[in-house]
Amino acid sequence: MHDRIKAIEIMHQEFGGEVSIVGWVEGPLALAAELRGLSRAMVDFLDDPAFINDLLDFTAEVAVHYAEAQIQAGADTIGMSDAAASMMGPRHYAEFLFPRQLRVVECIRQAHPEVVVRLHMCGNTDPLISRMKLLPVQIFELDSPTNLAAARARLGPDRIILGNVSTITDMLEGSPDQVYHASRRCHEIAGKAHIVGTGCEVPPATPDENLHAMVRYAREHSPGCFDAKARD
Repeated sequence: MHDRIKAIEIMHQEFGGEVSIVGWVEGPLALAAELRGLSRAMVDFLDDPAFINDLLDFTAEVAVHYAEAQIQAGADTIGMSDAAASMMGPRHYAEFLFPRQLRVVECIRQAHPEVVVRLHMCGNTDPLISRMKLLPVQIFELDSPTNLAAARARLGPDRIILGNVSTITDMLEGSPDQVYHASRRCHEIAGKAHIVGTGCEVPPATPDENLHAMVRYAREHSPGCFDAKARD
């Protein structure tokens, strides 16, 4: 926690006002899994729902305080990752996790309406999109197993979607041309309310030229200009 805040302070001093400085917090379930252990936390939903409710209340408060500390350090975007959420079904997500995610996002938005909030949940979140869309976040970062076309249909044309390019088959194992075309495919499906990017964290061993191919695509295609000529 300390080194992330210090890094944001340095970024703000060096680049504040020039680029978006992104802070990052563990979501209520992600932090609960770190404290409790992933398998135990998942079993708690069935064996001890009162305990997991208390734990998620606690971790949601931690996430709010951590976000506040990063905003004070200079972050103007806050990402929240709840990586294990895709392992839940829609009923448990709606009952246990969604209210805590909502609490975190609303606290950030109410205290700092100028801050952009970005949500990431690893894996296939197809069954959760209908509930996720009720979160007042500006950016949905969707992992590659998520059906991008179905997500766009559920979220509507104006909600911003980030990512969906595969971190493994495209970024790590693919060629620059493959990365470029994967970026184009996601752009075509998601439309103008789209940020070019991967669905999750880029592996450290990703070839430099693959990263450059994604950056090149993003620079060549500004919002609203993706027409038939660009697709060719």
